[in-house]
Amino acid sequence: MPTAPSGLHPMVSRLTRLLPPPRTAVQPQPWEEARAAYGTTMPRDFQDFVGTYGYGSLDDVLRVFPPGKWGQEIPDPAMRALPSVAEGVLRTFQGTVRVPAWPAEGALLSWGTTPVGDDLLWRRRGSDPDLWPVVVVGHRSGTALELPCTMVAFVVRMLGDPIDRPADITGIAGHPHSRYLNARDEAALDDAGENPWEHLDDFWAAREEERASGPSVTWAEGPGRHRADNPPVPRLTVQGFGPDGDELRVSATLDVALDAPVTATVRIGGPTGDVLRLAGLPVALSGGAGDHSALDVRLPAAMNDTGMTWHELVGAMTHESESRLSVSVEDPAIGAVRARHGIVTGAGMQESEVNRAWGEWP
Repeated sequence: MPTAPSGLHPMVSRLTRLLPPPRTAVQPQPWEEARAAYGTTMPRDFQDFVGTYGYGSLDDVLRVFPPGKWGQEIPDPAMRALPSVAEGVLRTFQGTVRVPAWPAEGALLSWGTTPVGDDLLWRRRGSDPDLWPVVVVGHRSGTALELPCTMVAFVVRMLGDPIDRPADITGIAGHPHSRYLNARDEAALDDAGENPWEHLDDFWAAREEERASGPSVTWAEGPGRHRADNPPVPRLTVQGFGPDGDELRVSATLDVALDAPVTATVRIGGPTGDVLRLAGLPVALSGGAGDHSALDVRLPAAMNDTGMTWHELVGAMTHESESRLSVSVEDPAIGAVRARHGIVTGAGMQESEVNRAWGEWP
């Protein structure tokens, strides 16, 4: 494994312990010319990342390129176009915002992309580039998720447990299985007739086989994850689900105390879409610790039109990697908590969803 250079930004040094740098030498970058083009230096962690890894791809999913425009060693000063965002307008948890042109405060500058339609950018916040947050912009949705972390901290978190990743970008294997290839190495392998990402095909196939051959379960354990397009507060977490007599019991927690009776919507999906969607389900509430609520939702056998018993359905879900179960509840107390944090939208940055909390398994 190549040795990381000394004097690296601490976060890049941490990354080298999780993600081996490419073996080939990385070309020096004209940072002073980039500074002249943009009127600012690039964040130091980004410079050290490019100096260590080069421009390239993480698991053929997260692509890192020169700031501002794909394929140009000296970027164009204009912000990279966001085709699906009309006139620079984005939906955020704080409502609709208009993005100014570079170099105004609040402007966006791109540094990466994904094949599923995400742009990865910085948002200019103040004069210190090392403090600029990362923004994930959805091409199709026109939504913007601002994250209080640097570019390399974002990559480090994307290598961790999928439940804790800051953005919903699928296909990253994570430490210790992920691999980064700079563009030159990837092109050389392609030219030689080799698949640069063959190891990932083997990894995902092994994961699928492991899950498919696992033991049958009667209770699917959580905790489920909190999708990034869901407001950070309050969190609804699926703690588990499984058959209980003739019913399917779903257990969840919510980071807000609910007093009034609420109902839940439960959706179960698979590789081809929803298998079951039930709304208006009564929720049994019990107090948790502090401002928390424990939610108990029960689905009677009479509502099961999947063609399987609850036992068979849970067994199938725990063996199928694309299975999903989600729970959502709606109450004004949820919107009130968000309002205290300046949040005026809910899932998908939709204002109509501000009073709804939503959680997913796995």
